[in-house]
Amino acid sequence: MKMHHRWRLLPLAGAVIVVGALALGGCGDSGSEPTATASSETPKAGGTYNYALSANPVSIEPLNAQETEGMQVAHQVFQGLAKYQMNDDGEMVAVPDIAEKWETTDSQTWTFTLKHGVMFQAPVSREVTAQDFVDSWNRVTDPANQSYVSYILAPIEGCDDGGYQVDTKAGLTGVKAIDDYTLEVKLRYPFAEFPQTLGHTVAAATPVEYIEEVGAKEYARKPVGTGPYMVESWKNNQSVELVKNPDYWDTENAGWVDSIHMPIILERSTSWLEFQKGTIDYTTVPPGQVAATEANPKVKSGEWSATRWPSLAIYFIGMNMTDPVLGENLELRKALTMSADAQNVINIVNEGVSIPATGFVPEGVPGYVADQSPYSYNPDEAKSIVDGLGDVPTLEYWYNTDEAHQKIAEVLQAGWKTAGIDVKLNNFEWGAFLDKLSKGNKDSGSQLFRMGWIADYPSMDNFLYPLFQSDQARTGSYTFYSNAEVDDLLIQARSAVDDETRHDLYAQAEKLILTDAPAIPLYYYRDFRVTNNRIGGYVHNPMGFTDMWDVWVK
Repeated sequence: MKMHHRWRLLPLAGAVIVVGALALGGCGDSGSEPTATASSETPKAGGTYNYALSANPVSIEPLNAQETEGMQVAHQVFQGLAKYQMNDDGEMVAVPDIAEKWETTDSQTWTFTLKHGVMFQAPVSREVTAQDFVDSWNRVTDPANQSYVSYILAPIEGCDDGGYQVDTKAGLTGVKAIDDYTLEVKLRYPFAEFPQTLGHTVAAATPVEYIEEVGAKEYARKPVGTGPYMVESWKNNQSVELVKNPDYWDTENAGWVDSIHMPIILERSTSWLEFQKGTIDYTTVPPGQVAATEANPKVKSGEWSATRWPSLAIYFIGMNMTDPVLGENLELRKALTMSADAQNVINIVNEGVSIPATGFVPEGVPGYVADQSPYSYNPDEAKSIVDGLGDVPTLEYWYNTDEAHQKIAEVLQAGWKTAGIDVKLNNFEWGAFLDKLSKGNKDSGSQLFRMGWIADYPSMDNFLYPLFQSDQARTGSYTFYSNAEVDDLLIQARSAVDDETRHDLYAQAEKLILTDAPAIPLYYYRDFRVTNNRIGGYVHNPMGFTDMWDVWVK
């Protein structure tokens, strides 16, 4: 896969962690966790929901919606065969959306039955058929269109590992419309969780004939999907405006508010001020303001809610397994893992919002197992290990240039120092950072480095296969990790139809990876967000999205 294309690789602390606030939630103890208590108020229709975007989107249509803000917009406008929904166990799972059901006998050939009456928005205003998915997915995987998120469809026959068509004349040979309501999909390899990937925006239905008629540029500015809200306008660096789809096919989930106003506000401090003035209905807060916000009288009174929302994302420290110092020295990697001071990172940098990671798969992913790592924080034992190693050379720790990453690096550096490991810090701009990491031990090779990962889709596979499978680890986790036993377990897991069997195989693979210690899981992200009581029904799900059709103006 072309992992450098993944928007889910987190370039900044602020991508999902904003030092202290934007995206770092945690377990906390102030009653700020999401709760399942039902409101006694009855939702009503009408009004406008004001939801600020923190950046001008890269794209708001499936072909290239790749970062949080663009995907948040597309989430309201587009739909695919599946969607993500939280089950009773607090796990995000794929459930049918445009599909009525799906079936497989071998995890490699899938049959999707579509619902009748699913309609594209005006001005297309026609029913969605199986052929629309054939056409949409061919458009995404056509290398001429340069989709940055095509890798989600890489398992399909006719694709390469990056999700681009091997033969553009043949197209996706694995996708076929059997009739208007039956789609057959053949994969290059067995993959039992393939439907779980299809909640990603890139797999949504788009009216390709309409795109060809109006042109790709025009469509990108005002795309047409099947969802409960339609794009009215997108003014670069100003706002995105959505309006309720009057002809939405799913009348039970048609949305309450008439319009969604999305002003683009780049600075968190500005967003925070606008929220306090009442011009927007939710906000993140500036660095250093989490505790003060939770103590704010308006939060205490219930006029505002300050909540730490679980997020399927992890911040980890990679180790270059081709480095002669680290790669062949498991004891040194163990010592580094056991003296990585995650709790101080969380307390000092993240304002206590994120939570320590005990594995690579975060809670909320189906099959999650707690406390998978065999190496818990123990600086005394780490020092004992280091003392037995003799002379340990000074190591280098790399991070992409950012104040938050620097503070995290300094806390880690101090923790490693207590174990007798000297670490020199070095930073690079994001592009140069990834380029240098991808070279492994060539030139001045990497040793220790930071990285973040947020789920493309809620699956154990998504936190293990692209990061640590031998062919993927070079540009997935940048660790160059390779373990044939892990690879075999991952392949077995991918083809296992039974959930319990599959989850157990993934858990075995995760345990082996953690034992080999090619990376240190540091903390799981949480999103800290403040909302007002003008709006009901607000939920920020672990995938980072809000189902805005559920919100309503009180």
